[in-house]
Amino acid sequence: MNLKDWAPIYSKIIEDFKFDQEMDLKSGLLLKDLIDRLKNNVPVERLRELIEGKTVYVVGAGPSIKRHIGILKTLKEIEVIISADGATKALLEEGILPDIIVSDLDGDMDSILESNRKGSIVVVHAHGDNIDRIKKYLPKLKNVVGSYQVPVQIPGLINYGGFTDGDRCCFLAEYYGAKRIVLCGMDFGEYITKYSRPNLRREVEKGDDIKIKKLRYAKELVEYLKEHGKCVILSIEEWIRCQR
Repeated sequence: MNLKDWAPIYSKIIEDFKFDQEMDLKSGLLLKDLIDRLKNNVPVERLRELIEGKTVYVVGAGPSIKRHIGILKTLKEIEVIISADGATKALLEEGILPDIIVSDLDGDMDSILESNRKGSIVVVHAHGDNIDRIKKYLPKLKNVVGSYQVPVQIPGLINYGGFTDGDRCCFLAEYYGAKRIVLCGMDFGEYITKYSRPNLRREVEKGDDIKIKKLRYAKELVEYLKEHGKCVILSIEEWIRCQR
C-alpha cells in the first residue's frame, strides 16, 4: 500500500478513534531520531530478502493461537514466520522463533527481547500512545526496522499500511512481495487472550469495546488486502487442505 492509498484509511481511523495525528507524527520522528543515534537497525531490504516469493505465516494472538501453533509444528517446512507482538510469547513457549516481530511494544516484552537476542528482526511501530515505550525499549533492541502510520514521508522509516499489529503483519508481507500469507491465531472476534493483553486474569476474556472495534478494523483491513493485494491470503486450515 502506498501513502496515497493509505491516507483516506488512516484519516477514517483517527477520526473514528479520536487519535491525535500530531502525536502520531511526533512518535514517528522520535523513533527515527533514536534509530539514527543508536544505529541498531537493519536495512529494510533485509525484509524483502526474507519475505519475497515466500509463504509467510502470520501469527496473531487470538484464541486459536495455541491450536494453530500446534498445526504449525506438524509442517515439514516453514519458510517465514511473522509474529504479531504478544504472539511471540506463545511461539517461544512452543520452541518456535519468529523471523520477524511486528510490535508497538505493548505485548510481553521479555519474550520480544528474548526473540530479538536470538535473531528475530523487530519492526517497531510508532504511534501517539507509545512514545514512552519507544524511549524505554528501543535502546534494548537490535536488528530493528522502524515503522509509522502518518501518511507523510519520514526518511529511514517505513509506512506500509495497517492498523493493529496483526493486520500490519499482513500488510508487511504483502508490501515485500510474499507469495502467500497463511493466517494463524487471527480470529478477529470479540475475545482476546493473555498473549494480547498480558494483564488478563484469565487465559481468554471478552475484549473491551475499543479492543473489539480495533479487531473489526483489523478484519476489514485484511479483507481489503485480499481484494487489492497481489498475494493469496488464507487460513492455516485452508492451507492444510490445499496440500492434501
